[in-house]
Amino acid sequence: MSLTDEGHYGPKQLNLLKVVWGEGFLSPGGTEEIDEIINNTNIAAKSVLDIGCGCGGAAFHLITKHGAKSVEGIDPEPLVIKTAEQLALKNNLSELTTFKCVQPGPLKYDDETFDIVFSKEVFLHIPDKEALLKDVHRVLKPGGMIIVSDWMRIDENPPSEQMQDYIAAEGLDMLMCSLNKYKELLELTNFTDIKIRDRNEWYLQKAKKELEQIEGPLYKKVLDVLGKEETIGAIEIWKKLIGVLKIGEHRPGHFKAKKIT
Repeated sequence: MSLTDEGHYGPKQLNLLKVVWGEGFLSPGGTEEIDEIINNTNIAAKSVLDIGCGCGGAAFHLITKHGAKSVEGIDPEPLVIKTAEQLALKNNLSELTTFKCVQPGPLKYDDETFDIVFSKEVFLHIPDKEALLKDVHRVLKPGGMIIVSDWMRIDENPPSEQMQDYIAAEGLDMLMCSLNKYKELLELTNFTDIKIRDRNEWYLQKAKKELEQIEGPLYKKVLDVLGKEETIGAIEIWKKLIGVLKIGEHRPGHFKAKKIT
């Protein structure tokens, strides 16, 4: 949402997403969608790097539900890192989590540092995805896995006018590629055992329910957070989102792959 009062994620944006998506989350689906992304992969006792960790919701769930040994979260937004650290204290998880505010660019870790690299709806903000995947491959231990959910497009053609209108309304960098392009790049960067999963239909239904909530039971909470004018704007953005999901151009998806040993 284009409520970028302080960086991409200022206080209004964070409070809105907390109302709609739950405490600690800056993308849809909460803990249930994280379970879908993990999809029975065993990450117990594994060290995890969470790229674009946001307010820490995923990191906490990876530890408490999936048994990760530790999670290091990185994000370029100072306010979300501060929020993640506060929530770690609140949830007694500070000893198992580390959150760092870092600028976009090459990962500042030694080779073969992590068992798992996880990310949820963040790669769309990164222009050079091949360089990113090479860097992820580098910091993974032999046999380590990349596990990602991202917002994607149906193909590599220029965005339609409807899609451009939606992206402009969001007010965020949205450099989306297709699920098939990710598969191609994973192969190119020496990953194996690649699994991909289209989530367009799930998110279409999810976004419709979110809009119903925002216009209904959550309306007063959203109004309290944003004020009337920006609440109207947020509702319009959700409608545009549903529109590009309906035509199938906006296609969230999951992928996972293993580093060749």
